Amino acid sequence: MIGIISLDNISDVGHSLFNNFRLAIKNYLQQPLIDVSSVIDLININTLIIIDEHYIPHKQIWQNDFFINTINEKNIKVIIFNFEKIYNSQFPWNIEIQNFVERIKNRVQYVSDIRDADILKVSYVNKQFLSKSTHLADVVKDKSDDILFIGQINEYYPTRNAVLHELQAVNNKVKIIKTDRKYSYTEFIDILNQAKFILNPLGTGEFINLRFYEALSLGCIVVQQYTDEMEKWYPELNQTNVLKFKTVDDFANINFYETAPCKELFLEDYFKEINLKDIIGII
Repeated sequence: MIGIISLDNISDVGHSLFNNFRLAIKNYLQQPLIDVSSVIDLININTLIIIDEHYIPHKQIWQNDFFINTINEKNIKVIIFNFEKIYNSQFPWNIEIQNFVERIKNRVQYVSDIRDADILKVSYVNKQFLSKSTHLADVVKDKSDDILFIGQINEYYPTRNAVLHELQAVNNKVKIIKTDRKYSYTEFIDILNQAKFILNPLGTGEFINLRFYEALSLGCIVVQQYTDEMEKWYPELNQTNVLKFKTVDDFANINFYETAPCKELFLEDYFKEINLKDIIGII
């Protein structure tokens, strides 16, 4: 049987990321998932999927000696979908979490950050696509011309904060909304849905976050900061509904225009690409 650690009630966590993974895994595997909240729940579990090993309520379940020793004794295969930069991170405790991860003997870990992927020599990075079963909202057709950023800006995002204000200085259509977790997820999506252009500077690592895929799903054009190395891992950067920039000078020279919608990207297709059924051992 397949177990999952994913506390994904959207009203509790404030985003759809974990729930997207639960929905897509169920759609793709077409098998029941057993929620694991303690060692007791590992009875009859052959494979355990952990959605975000860094999320504190998830850590409280798995990051302890008893849980890890039990997994290893039962030789449970553990598949981890990671959403945090691990090495050289703004969050120094991420290394400690990774040290616990590496005590799990039978594991497959899909990391998000491309530098982490290089260090760990993996072939795929984790993607934050939506599920085919996810419906964020009906698309607003008559969107404003704002170049909108809505998200976290605090001491953990010093580079993002600086870049946003530099971008605002070169284009007066840039609008910045600092969330501070004061909006419900529905309110966040409603605001996102109103803007034609969604500005998405890099945060704490070199990876594409959920906001990118939410915006595309809502018919927005994403204005995405990137690095040359990211293009190897993220072909979606070259879609016609994505405008990309590396520096403030690049941003200043963007020709903002309306684009045609592209093929939608879904987690179910990503799971097929990484052969998740083979990894779990489902025939």
